[in-house]
Amino acid sequence: MAAAVTDRTKVILLCTPNNPTGVPISHHSLEAFLQSARSDVLVVIDEAYVEYADAGSGPDSLALYRRYPHVCILRTFSKAYGLAGLRVGYAITTAAIAEGLRRTALPFAVSALAQKAAIASLDAGEEMAARVALVKGERSRMAAELEAQGWTLQPSQGNFLWIRADEQRLATLVDAFNGAGIMVRAYQGDGVRITVADPASNDRVLRLLSAHAA
Repeated sequence: MAAAVTDRTKVILLCTPNNPTGVPISHHSLEAFLQSARSDVLVVIDEAYVEYADAGSGPDSLALYRRYPHVCILRTFSKAYGLAGLRVGYAITTAAIAEGLRRTALPFAVSALAQKAAIASLDAGEEMAARVALVKGERSRMAAELEAQGWTLQPSQGNFLWIRADEQRLATLVDAFNGAGIMVRAYQGDGVRITVADPASNDRVLRLLSAHAA
């Protein structure tokens, strides 16, 4: 990615943990990248799933932001906080970049209800942590069982698992999931992303994949 930067580059988008694979960027790798990137290129670090990541698995983005003023961190209340339908998130960045965001943002994009819900969520940290712990426990359980079935997984730090599959196998899996009434996100020619849900729903996914394991 660093080699792809040219004089025309204005913004670089990095996602950690990555969507759809769930793989985080290491702190060392990200800092090395920031050291090589021009200071006039805005580096946006999308951390929509950061609450699901194990401590130390990804970068200390706040520390990097304090060292590199061309960094903008994006986070959301849509995932771990459970406010997906309200579409509210926030940026951590310099005052100058924040002013640019305000100038270009859609007016009234975040409703008064969404603002109140987000503020209330900040006071429910223990509840969110408990929900995240359940998801992480199920993520580990599912990953272990799927690997035992013969599937090759990436070490996900999101609230989902990624199974790589070629186009033919992917089509078979998508048909099977659709037939079972299970919604997954398929990426043509690459694989399928499966959201970690409640134990009963996850068990349905495990049974289906067991029947289609190599």
